[in-house]
Amino acid sequence: DFVLRIEDTDIERNVEGGEESQLHYLHWLGMFPDEGPTNPGNYGPYRQMERLDIYKKVVDELLERGLAYKCFCTSEELAQVKEQQEAMGIAPMYNRKCLHMSAEERQAKEEAGLPYVIRLKVPANKTYTWNDMIRGKISVESKDVGDWVIVKSNGIPTYNFAVVVDDHFMEISHVFRGEEHISNTPKQLMVYDMMGWEAPEFGHMTLIVNEQHKKL
Repeated sequence: DFVLRIEDTDIERNVEGGEESQLHYLHWLGMFPDEGPTNPGNYGPYRQMERLDIYKKVVDELLERGLAYKCFCTSEELAQVKEQQEAMGIAPMYNRKCLHMSAEERQAKEEAGLPYVIRLKVPANKTYTWNDMIRGKISVESKDVGDWVIVKSNGIPTYNFAVVVDDHFMEISHVFRGEEHISNTPKQLMVYDMMGWEAPEFGHMTLIVNEQHKKL
């Protein structure tokens, strides 16, 4: 089945008329979705911005179980930490400052109305492995992945989180995508694992680039 999902949570990159353009050229290619925004079926809504209540339920569960936490660090603080880590020859990674915050501190910041993101608490000493349909066995250690953001300060989920929730509830069985997404897969596997969901099969394809090696 061809289920068309519009991933529109990156507000700044959304282009007016973009969705209509995609549909137009899919039809030009002779590709007609079995279900999507213009012909709903069993797996809607199909625009991610119309699925925010679905993501929120999963986020609330992760917070309640202590598998995610609110982070109040400013962009200036994060930049300073990154700079220090790079100067020390350490791969930049969130230092978990807000994970170790006391309940009183967290409550005070919330009552003050300070903006925050929500980060996933990456498990310690865990190996995430998948048998890539194209590249074979790939493994990534959790220690090489920092606590990553699942919800931005505007309350909108990030790509890596939203697609897992969508793929699960839309019953997606196979995911084919470009090789630049290999680094995203262990993050997504964390969510599948935490929620007790079965992950789809993954296949990462070589990118198609132009003569300047720019992705097409």
